[in-house]
Amino acid sequence: MSVRIEARWTVRLLGVLIVLSGTIFIAWQAGSLLKSRAQYRPKIVTLPPSVVQIGDVDLSVLLNQIVVSGHVDDRALAEIERRGLPSLTSAAEFVAARYEHEHNRDEQAFSHIQRALESSPGNAGLHIWCAALMLNSGQLADAVAHSEQAAQLEPESAEVQRIRGMAYYQAGRREDAIAAWEHSLRLAPNQSLQEYLEKAKREAAVEEHFTETARGHFVLRYEGGQPAEALTDDLLRTLEHDYDALALDLGVAPKTVTTVVLYSAQQFSDVTQAPAWAGAINDGRMRIPLGEVSSITPQLESLLRHELTHSFVHSAVPNCPVWLNEGLAQLEEPKSLAALTASLGARAPTGEFVSLSQLEGSFQGMTPEQAQRAYVESLAAAEYLRSAYGMDGLRRLLLQLSDGDQPEAALRAVTTGGYADLDREAEDYWAKRSPSDGIRR
Repeated sequence: MSVRIEARWTVRLLGVLIVLSGTIFIAWQAGSLLKSRAQYRPKIVTLPPSVVQIGDVDLSVLLNQIVVSGHVDDRALAEIERRGLPSLTSAAEFVAARYEHEHNRDEQAFSHIQRALESSPGNAGLHIWCAALMLNSGQLADAVAHSEQAAQLEPESAEVQRIRGMAYYQAGRREDAIAAWEHSLRLAPNQSLQEYLEKAKREAAVEEHFTETARGHFVLRYEGGQPAEALTDDLLRTLEHDYDALALDLGVAPKTVTTVVLYSAQQFSDVTQAPAWAGAINDGRMRIPLGEVSSITPQLESLLRHELTHSFVHSAVPNCPVWLNEGLAQLEEPKSLAALTASLGARAPTGEFVSLSQLEGSFQGMTPEQAQRAYVESLAAAEYLRSAYGMDGLRRLLLQLSDGDQPEAALRAVTTGGYADLDREAEDYWAKRSPSDGIRR
């Protein structure tokens, strides 16, 4: 007897699976180049349905047995294991892993998936879950291995080939990723995956003859001979300096090396198909149109630090609300609210303060005016939190989020107030630093 356990759950892969969207560094124009911004657009990829044959188990009953007061009960799991039924043990560990993942506790989820695999080592669905969680934690070689095992067990599964391609792509095996994705698409059309594939092919065409330099925490990719060796050395030194500073400031760091790709303006447009106002994109790789720059300018230094902040935050805190991620990136450039509102002048946002609870998700799809307001509010909130609670308060906020708290719960743990309180404080903070005809209160 068997039961089909279907897992349709969201997997956050920390920049691993954000191939098509990410952070866009925006250059706002006012006759001349003004301050730059970034639009952070994290892509959440849904783990495909995994049909796992594990035995005649009522999952709802099993879930109620192993979850007590909002936490997985290890004693209940141990009791199930003592019954000596491998299929039941595997199902229970799978349900525990799924529950932990739903609550942003992927480290615990990974432990449960591993134990589920010990009882059911020939289960392709569990191997795919393991691969996804390993990608989440930066264990790329092991993620590839598990995705390959799944493909050996179920080679004609579109979902397996899709995740296999994701593992290959992040591990730097782009041609293998393209082959896996093409296989998946032959089995089942998927518009999102088709876009991933097309972008990978554009990258391959543009970057075929690129040079790669690895040093410290970074891999720098660029067209041979461009830019000059002195500039690449300066870029890597600047990035390493920023890495150390951000690690101290934020208390988190990326779990894998960060790839930085340098393009000409035309190459950048060909690969990313970004809008004309995009000054850089971070989609798990920092993609920068270097243009004619021959040295590290203040603008370039700010851009690098801004984008690297996103890499730090998204890698360690995948559930970070966008307003906080954007606010931190602007703080780290560094950018101040007073200077920003003064530089915007008559173009400063007006109107009612938008609750930060509405800015947890992507800014994608906003009008330029809405996006500008979202960035300014994000900076106002982050700068207010730093002024009231220090960088330690911001670090504690990130820690609460990484432990699985929802944004408002994390806020209450650090500030004792929720969104309504932060909205009020951030609005007041902004009003005191804005022109008199700025924000309407």
